[in-house]
Amino acid sequence: MELYNKLIKILSLIAVAATVFFVSFAFYTESTNIMSRQSPLRETLPEQKTEAEKTLREQNTLPKITDKLIQILFFGDMMLDRHVGEKIDKHGLEYIFENFATSSSEIVLNDYNIVSCNLEGTITNNGAYYNPVMSYDFAFAPELILQLKDYGFNFFNLANNHFSDQGERGIIETRKNLDKLGFNYTGCRDGKVGECSSTVVEAADKKIGMAGFSMVYSKLNMAEAEKVINNLASTTDLIIVNMHWGNEYDHQFNKVQQNTARSLIDAGADIIIGHHPHVVQGIEEYKSKLIFYSLGNFVFDQYFSANTQKGLAVGVSVDGEQIEFFLYPLKSKLSQVEWMISEEKEEFLQKLVEWSEVEEEIREQIQQGNLSS
Repeated sequence: MELYNKLIKILSLIAVAATVFFVSFAFYTESTNIMSRQSPLRETLPEQKTEAEKTLREQNTLPKITDKLIQILFFGDMMLDRHVGEKIDKHGLEYIFENFATSSSEIVLNDYNIVSCNLEGTITNNGAYYNPVMSYDFAFAPELILQLKDYGFNFFNLANNHFSDQGERGIIETRKNLDKLGFNYTGCRDGKVGECSSTVVEAADKKIGMAGFSMVYSKLNMAEAEKVINNLASTTDLIIVNMHWGNEYDHQFNKVQQNTARSLIDAGADIIIGHHPHVVQGIEEYKSKLIFYSLGNFVFDQYFSANTQKGLAVGVSVDGEQIEFFLYPLKSKLSQVEWMISEEKEEFLQKLVEWSEVEEEIREQIQQGNLSS
């Protein structure tokens, strides 16, 4: 009888242990299933963070349009101080571009690998002004320049007569601020040639050499400038030169501009983009390379004439060895920019033909707003 009781106790203990085991196993299995169902959500958190970081990185680099096609858009002089700055302070930067960067526009700025302009002024900390005191003295806050990314801008030519408006301190702060903001840029102060005169930008697996020179108040050392172009020619697939030059308010380019442009092309430049006259100047073809002598004003406050409130954007499409150009006339009223259309566009392109020195075939292409080289 005693043996029987012991056996009953042993079997009871085994039953309890088995029950505990199966209950624990069931709980573990269900917990595992719950965790498995939750794991996709848990795993998306690091992925979402990675995407956010990736987006931030992409904002600081040039977007690729395709694996082959490179598209670049150039504008003329942009100045966001003085009376333009007053309008921005009152209405915001969107006031400047509300009639320009619309969904109905034929030009979508974000479709381009590079969107560039000549930035007339310095980007100082808090938009501060430093010595020397200038009669025309331009400075912009980094926070304002950052907003230009919303409109596709990612490259600035700095080689102009206003780059030194805030002295050497302004030049140093401009470069540091642009680096922090993630913009590409090139150019030294007026008349200077050096390492700051060029940079290389990669787009669609191609290397684009971007050079910038200014010769407004100082004579340009052409031997040094040509050396910069020679060096780019040995390391890049395409060379584009921004030139700040010419006589203000004159639609006709001069002999100095012409000789300079031809020398740079002889040295290896593929495209010349000019600015400074504050009006649009003509086009010339030299050795099958195009020279756009001045794109005129893009954003400025020179309200005293119609010509200083008209400009030209040049689209460049590079597909292998083929380069195609698109001409987009624009206008502004009290610094609000918009594209010209219809008859106004046609009339402007006809004037551009008259300011240009090109063969008849190129004249016809200018009138159509589409050139190839």
